[in-house]
Amino acid sequence: MLSTFTNDAAATGMNALMIAAAIFALILTVLWILVPFAVFGIKSLLRQLIAEQRRTNDLLTTPPVAPAATTVRTDVPGEPVYVRRAVP
Repeated sequence: MLSTFTNDAAATGMNALMIAAAIFALILTVLWILVPFAVFGIKSLLRQLIAEQRRTNDLLTTPPVAPAATTVRTDVPGEPVYVRRAVP
């Protein structure tokens, strides 16, 4: 009687393990089929990101343009007056 119960428990456990493995295999199969479509779907987005990164790198490597010189006149009463003069 005890050996029959042990064999039934082992068989039940093995059945549960086989069901779990089958579900895992089914999920893996679906992912295996869908992943290539996802990869090809994001190719254009990756190209846009690479182009934007190259643009950013180009902006970072070019020297910054010097701003026009600005002086503050304090001899005028009231608010300070900002005078922009051209840089030769």
